[in-house]
Amino acid sequence: MRVYTFFLFILFYIALESCQKNASFRVISETDTIYSADIRAISAKINKSPNESDLYFKRANTFYFESNLPEALLDIQYAIQLDSVNPVFELTKGKFLMSNDTANAKLAEKAFLKSIRLNPTGFEAHSELAFLYLAKQNYDDAQLYYNAASKIEPANPTPMFYMGMIAKELGDTSKAVQLFEKVLVYDSKHYNTIMQLGNYYADKNDVKALLFFERALAINEYSDEALYAKGLFLQKQGKFKDAVKLYETVSKVNPSHLYCRYNLGVINAMFGEYEEALKFINEIIDLEETYVDAYTLKGKVLESMKDIKGAKENYNKALSLDPQQSLATEGLKRLN
Repeated sequence: MRVYTFFLFILFYIALESCQKNASFRVISETDTIYSADIRAISAKINKSPNESDLYFKRANTFYFESNLPEALLDIQYAIQLDSVNPVFELTKGKFLMSNDTANAKLAEKAFLKSIRLNPTGFEAHSELAFLYLAKQNYDDAQLYYNAASKIEPANPTPMFYMGMIAKELGDTSKAVQLFEKVLVYDSKHYNTIMQLGNYYADKNDVKALLFFERALAINEYSDEALYAKGLFLQKQGKFKDAVKLYETVSKVNPSHLYCRYNLGVINAMFGEYEEALKFINEIIDLEETYVDAYTLKGKVLESMKDIKGAKENYNKALSLDPQQSLATEGLKRLN
């Protein structure tokens, strides 16, 4: 229903774009109480000065921050009709169009391109368009506009970071690392870059990873992402006690975190703490009943506890969710 409503709105919006500049369809009564006090206040000014594009722009942004996207788009479009050479209006229109879960990438792309034509040195328009292409996995055009944005603001780390992400996605790890390191030259506390480098070194089993995870936690001590990544690295290093402490912290910071519980189950099972392992595994299943690996692990724990019936039930449950679950298949073979 939501997509259908948005589709109808887009049809209306396209029709709106074709209307003449002097159309008078954006009249909102300043006494209409279905609108907020802020909207009514701006509308009172608009009704006195109906040809001031900045007022429609202001009301569009107010509608947007009130989560009324259709009205925001109608107002920004009317602002453009009144002032068709304002690059900020086109940029804002594009951002509005990309903000909803039913985003219209084609119309947004058109708006960003027009904003760039009106202002070739517009950093934000280049960045927004690049991100749109990145979201569509159009890496060539994304790189083109991120490069342009970087030339406009050489010290801004955002384009460098995303060019690093593109290089990583394309398998050019060396280039990605170089770009991430360059980001930190301009912004030593760029959290996402620090995590990318931490994960890079973790994959290489390099203890440098810990330095980056600590830097990330210095920025946000409650980051479940950084806490978990550090715990996982320590677990792979055989430092189970330290890993357990971090996983337990993750479970408190983010009660819905599945992977920390899974690893707590694995570690406890390794050391024969079967009841404790089952506690964490059952928590996973309560949170996500289709988590296949949880049933396989539970089957293995119950098998170790000599609960053959329970082990078979969980191995079969895992295979019902994923017939290719090889560990569950092997478990059943052992029990049979």
